[in-house]
Formats: sequence, C-alpha cells, structure tokens
Amino acid sequence: MALLRKLLGFSVGTVIVTILGLISAPIITRIIDTTNMGHLAMFNTTFNLILGFVLLGLNHAYVRYYSEEEPAQRSELLKICLKTPLKANLAISIILLIFYKPLSLWMVKKQSLFIIVLLIIYLFFGILSTFALLEVRMRQKSKVYSFLTVILKISYLLLVVIFFFIYKNNYLTVVLATVISQVILTLIALFIEKDVWFKKSITINSIDKNKLAKYGAPFIFSQTVTSLFQSIDKICIDAFTNSTQVGLYSGATLLIVPLTLIQGTFNTFWTPVAYEKYNENPNNKDFFSNMNKVVSFSMLVISILIIAFKDFIILFLGKDYKDAVFIFPFLVFMPIMNCISETTVVGINFKKKTKNHIYISLVAAISNTIGNLILVPIYGAKGAAISTGLSYIIFFIARTYFSNKYYKVNYNLKRFFISIVSIYILAIYSSFYKFNTTIAILSLISLSIVTILYKDVVYFLVENIKNIKIRK
Repeated sequence: MALLRKLLGFSVGTVIVTILGLISAPIITRIIDTTNMGHLAMFNTTFNLILGFVLLGLNHAYVRYYSEEEPAQRSELLKICLKTPLKANLAISIILLIFYKPLSLWMVKKQSLFIIVLLIIYLFFGILSTFALLEVRMRQKSKVYSFLTVILKISYLLLVVIFFFIYKNNYLTVVLATVISQVILTLIALFIEKDVWFKKSITINSIDKNKLAKYGAPFIFSQTVTSLFQSIDKICIDAFTNSTQVGLYSGATLLIVPLTLIQGTFNTFWTPVAYEKYNENPNNKDFFSNMNKVVSFSMLVISILIIAFKDFIILFLGKDYKDAVFIFPFLVFMPIMNCISETTVVGINFKKKTKNHIYISLVAAISNTIGNLILVPIYGAKGAAISTGLSYIIFFIARTYFSNKYYKVNYNLKRFFISIVSIYILAIYSSFYKFNTTIAILSLISLSIVTILYKDVVYFLVENIKNIKIRK
C-alpha cells in the first residue's frame, strides 16, 4: 500500500496534465497548422539528439550512485555530475553558432540565427532541469514532482496563447512557448530544491569521479543512439516528404499522450523504488515480476481502448490533423514497450553492465532506420509509425534479453507476447480503416485475450480495491 500511495502521489500531476492536454490539444491544433507544427517537431528532435549526447551518461551515474552516498554527500554528487555536461554544452553551443545557417534551414526551412539562440538556451536549461527533476525523483517527493509537471504544462499553454497574438500561425509561437516554459520549470525546481543546489560545496573523497565517468561512458553512445532511434521517424518523414507530414505525425503523437504520461509517471516512481528494493534484498525477484505483470496488464488494456476509440479521440484535434487517425495506432507501442521494459531492464543497471545499453540501442536504431527507409517513401507518416511501433517491440525484447542474462526474473513473457500479437493485428487494421464493426470485434477479442491471460492481475486489483473500500 505504501508503494501504491507513492505511485498515486506521482500520478496526481499526470491526471492534471492529461486534463490540461485535453484542453490544450484542440486549441493548439486549431491555431497552429501542420507545417509549423512540423517545424516545432524538428526543433525538438534536434534538441533531444544533442541533449542525449551532452549529458554524457552522468544523469544515469547520478541515479545509480545516489542511494549509495550519504545524504550529506548527495549535493556534491549532483554538482560533480552536472559540471561536465555544462562544459560539453558550451562547446556544442559554439559549434551551433558557427553552423547556424544549415542547421536552422534543416529545422525550420529558413536561415535563422534566432532559432539557434533559442536552441542553445533550451539546451542549457534542459540540462539543469534533467538533474533538477532527477533530484526530486530520487528523494521521492511525488507532490513536488507533480506540481512541477503541472507548472510546465500550464506555462506552455498560457505562453502559446500569448505568443499567438504576436506571431499568429507561426512556428515561433510554439517554439518560444516550449523554451520559456522549460526555463520557468527549471527556475522553480531550483528554488524548491535550493537546499541541495545552493548548499556550500564540501570536498568528499568517497565520491570517485572516475567511477562516475566509467559508469556513464557507455550511456554516451547508447543515449545518443537511443535519441537517434527516437528521432529517425521524424527525420525520415522530413527527408522523404515535407514539414506538413512531420506536423501530422506530431499531431498523431498527441493522441497517445495519456499513455506517454502514464509511462513517464511510472518511470519517475519506479527508478528510485527499484534500486531501493534491490539494495534491501537482491533475491526478492518476486517483487519485480509482480510489478511487471501489473504494469503490463494496465498498459495493454489502455492501449486497446485508445486504438478502439481513435475516431472519437481525433475530434480533439483541428481539422488539418484529421488524417492523424490512421497514423497513431502503431504509435501506442512506443509508450507501452518503453514503460513495460523499465520493469524488465533492471538487471543491466543493478549489475552495472551498462555497455549492454549500447547493443540494445544499436539493434533498435538499426531496425527503425531500415524500417523507415523502406516504409516512409511508400506510406509517408503512416509508414514511420508502423516502423517505429515494430522497432519498440524489438527494443523491449533486447532490453529484456540482456537484463535476464545478469539478473534472471520470471516475467512470464509468453502471455505478454500473445497479447502484443493481438494488439498488433488491431493496430494494422486500424491504420487503414475508420471505426467499424471489424475494429470493434478485434478490440473485444484483444481485450478478452489480455483479461484472460492476466486474470491473476485482475483478481489482485479487485481485491485491493475491496480492501481500500473496507478501510474507508
């Protein structure tokens, strides 16, 4: 019950952000067309690619060694892990300024020094916010984390409205809102955690910088490749089609926001809890298998419902985005596989075998690149969605395989893959047809399969709900 309370604490922000998303999506997709939304997508893609590299894996090192350090030493650990990424970002920023013409042309189809300056600001505060939010997560301050996620969403929505009156239907409206809302989030997070961030530095010999660098080093390549893996869809769409298709694809991702938010909330809750449980008792593998089956069941059911009601959900978007209804069914595999794999990848991190993340990222990136190169020229944004969805399944398989080599846990994957196959069939059909009797039947079949195969989870959830009612 203690774990459930922690998860619910982190979920408060998710619920509010989801509601705000339902409010903002209809507004933004009606005032910003698909072309300008495509420019925003390429701006964010560039940001994610660079951020994945400049962090140098030290964000992962911070998480890994946080629990091993005494509370008095954690402020110093934070500063050590932060210093090198900031230096790397300074070097990258100089390069960005030198090559601003081709880079801005790639992002927004015009030469713009201003967009590069915004990118540099975004990267600086992106690094700070990464560690600021990690600090909140590791201290398991769920209410603070929820508050920060809500602040980010509210500030973004308000800024979009404000800048729309200045720039109208222009990419600067959403780009400026994105950057400034990130700045606001970071400053508030630093202020809330000022006892950690602005604590007087003390030299502590127990913090081995080489140890941190060695642990984080494999993540430099793996995180960069992972960023490429997560961005190749938009890059290929932009290369083979146009910004309108990129914007349409970005609109489709708005339809899986509930799944993405659930994934983010769970990951936020799970990381510190997993390390804590492992440090308490490494042999308690039932905890990890039980968590996996609960998460698997929940994500599978939600994904089926989202695909089934896709033609109703699409009504939240503007009319320019109506074709996104055929793109997003396969995109549900992104948050599903990402979230569930967080429960199966733990062995790699527990045993500090981080080099395996390189192999995982390579396998996923190569499969997604090949898939996009084949399918995008034929099907456009829909082809990118199909390729990306399939590559996330491969990503899950690779993470689980390598993790189980070092920390074997019985995840009962047979029932999971049977469920995924049923949802995959549903996604294929839904990518080419609007809601009809066949989609309804396929949805009911998938839902029945998942419920039957995970009946132990259903019983568990029902019993817990009964216990909560009895206590009340």
